[in-house]
Amino acid sequence: MKSKPVRDPANVDYNAATPRVARSWKTLAGCAAAAVAAIVVLATSEKNGPASPDNRNPNGVDAPPPVEPLMSGIDWVTVGQVAAVVLFVAVVGASVLVWRRRPGHPVILMVIASSTLLWLDPYNNWAIGLVYNPRLWHFPREWPWLNISPIIEPLTSFVYAPYILLPYFVTMPILRAVQRRREPDAFVWRHPLISLAVLTFVCGVIWDAAQEILLVRTQFLTYTHVIEFGTIDAGKNSQFPMLMASVLITIVMIPASLLLYRDDTGRSQAEKIARRFGLHVRHPKLATFLVMAIALNVAMFSFSTAFWAVRATGAASTVACPWPYPTAKTWDPRGYYESQGAPGPFTAGAASTWQIGQPDGRPSHIDRESQRCDPAS
Repeated sequence: MKSKPVRDPANVDYNAATPRVARSWKTLAGCAAAAVAAIVVLATSEKNGPASPDNRNPNGVDAPPPVEPLMSGIDWVTVGQVAAVVLFVAVVGASVLVWRRRPGHPVILMVIASSTLLWLDPYNNWAIGLVYNPRLWHFPREWPWLNISPIIEPLTSFVYAPYILLPYFVTMPILRAVQRRREPDAFVWRHPLISLAVLTFVCGVIWDAAQEILLVRTQFLTYTHVIEFGTIDAGKNSQFPMLMASVLITIVMIPASLLLYRDDTGRSQAEKIARRFGLHVRHPKLATFLVMAIALNVAMFSFSTAFWAVRATGAASTVACPWPYPTAKTWDPRGYYESQGAPGPFTAGAASTWQIGQPDGRPSHIDRESQRCDPAS
């Protein structure tokens, strides 16, 4: 029977565990910082409708919505916020577990990269004319940049990763399944990126339309100003610009899918692009993350700017009537609501002068064209 070798204490490297301990402390510090940030945001957030005088409608307190939302027996605001929190915690938890086992995993890097889109959300809502239900918990209106979002900037805006990445998780298995059933000279093998882009486009349109149609019909959010062409329920409380919103948003989803695609070498496309830059030599994970973050932010900015161009030219003139949120003033930067007989009061919101091509601000004289937006008519 062999005896076990005895380790000489003099030869034991007691510093060997230091990197692991350091990583543990860094993890704890990161979690603590995130917890403090969450507490600060929750403590300062608004919970009872628009708090700023420029958005509050004192005459609408406790008034019911002029149009009953879909399945009005369900409190969709509460359900949506709870679902957002649960989803966020699940994504963070899963990301931490995967990262501990496989540091630098491309999917986790993409989750973090897609989460950086939060900073563009106020611009996105402002450019689109997307108004969220004032009952949602939201950032204080006094916070710079966030206050350009019409009426409120909701706390639910931090849940970007599942929204952007779900088409990838659906289409990637489909692509692999199709490839297994095809010969090596088939199109899906010769052009996998094009095939993945087409699948992501189809899945992305269906995914976005399904959830947003539900959200507008439950009055969780409202597309206030749209182009009539390509819009479902144009002019109604539940209007949804499917042609622009669901089709254009795929310019963000497609890059996310393509950058995650791994070729025969096992490297993602994001990593292959990152290897072309000197930063990858010393910080490969950071370089890959930056490629992903820059690509997604450029794509999202392009998506929002397309809506802004339509809005700045005045083409998005079909408004959702009647205004669904009586506790808030009607967001009407160009006077389209007032021209359609909406009773007001009105607010132009922030960034409604030269930013949308009207340097003098909201028109002072607006002709009534109809009473379409008057709930009493």
